[in-house]
Amino acid sequence: MPRKRIGWRLALHAACIVVLAATVMAVGSPAGAPTPAKAIARQPAPTYIPSAPGISIATASFDLPDPFILKANGKYYMYLSSAYGNTTQNVPLLVGGPGHWSKHSIDAVPQLPAWAISDPGLNDLTWSPAVYKFGDRYVMYLAPQIRGSVPTQHCIAIASSRSPTGPFAVSPTPFVCEGNLGGDIDPQVFVDPHGPDGRKHPYYFIWKSDNNSTPGDGTASIWAQALSNDGTSLNGIPALIFQPDQSWQSTLVEAPQMALSPSREVWLFFSAGQGYFTSDYGMGAVRCAGPFGPCTHPLPGPLITSNDQGSGPGEETYFVGPDGSDWLLYSPEHTGDAFELFRPVEAARIGWNRAGPYVADAGTFPSPGR
Repeated sequence: MPRKRIGWRLALHAACIVVLAATVMAVGSPAGAPTPAKAIARQPAPTYIPSAPGISIATASFDLPDPFILKANGKYYMYLSSAYGNTTQNVPLLVGGPGHWSKHSIDAVPQLPAWAISDPGLNDLTWSPAVYKFGDRYVMYLAPQIRGSVPTQHCIAIASSRSPTGPFAVSPTPFVCEGNLGGDIDPQVFVDPHGPDGRKHPYYFIWKSDNNSTPGDGTASIWAQALSNDGTSLNGIPALIFQPDQSWQSTLVEAPQMALSPSREVWLFFSAGQGYFTSDYGMGAVRCAGPFGPCTHPLPGPLITSNDQGSGPGEETYFVGPDGSDWLLYSPEHTGDAFELFRPVEAARIGWNRAGPYVADAGTFPSPGR
């Protein structure tokens, strides 16, 4: 997640005011994790409107960055990074479904540990929450800002709750914290029973080292490491699986989201470009040798770039619906209105062919069901 969100948004807000005045495994898959894709005889048709690839599934009176959806109890739970326009919550949470979200958000993580800054009034402090159910516990991974870090850095924390609404209790020590690499953000759990650790240990933790946020810390990088079956500890050593390798990525890759194709190929979706606030920010995908990479076979260009539905689409999460459909959930800078301050959540349907993923005709977003 790029820096300078607060200042940039305040500047945009001020400009808007002026203008108006004159976004079946052995141990089972944790809920919320991209599960192994089923062999699908028939894939959805490619989108027939490339300039409008997504469908809007959520809007609110505040920004909706880094949307992550969990299905539980016949509902969807949407977790968000601390949001511009929401000055009271570390991790805003909306409950319901497309067109029927709760009117007011709740804070899933009302208290952060001592090493993290816990002041939602400052905005832009806690990033990229992701929630999965392991057994009878819901486990959240999130990236709070480190107290006293200069320049500012984030580290990944781990929290748990018996309810998807929380409150999530955060561990007193960071889960992943590589200060020498600029900190860490954008966590994801990936499930692959055919991976190198087999069916008995099918979980992998994917994240980004935030090198680009701190000058001199090197190239933005995506990492993977084996994850315990209860989701609470890492095994082995981290593997560097991907760095920018195409000109359109412009030295920045983030929001890693690993998925299995119907033919069991491992693919990594990501956001790249100059940053979410720029028109050249977009989403791409690269094929990997496995959960530990390397990821060296990218699509020839981005999957989704700025379009009629908004500038700078990205910060995506990969979502598999109850009906088995595949989606990228993301936040464009606006939806056709340059003066719209808060980003919505868009959903793009993903289909698969021999070349890999493509943007499909979205149709209707699946209901959470029962």
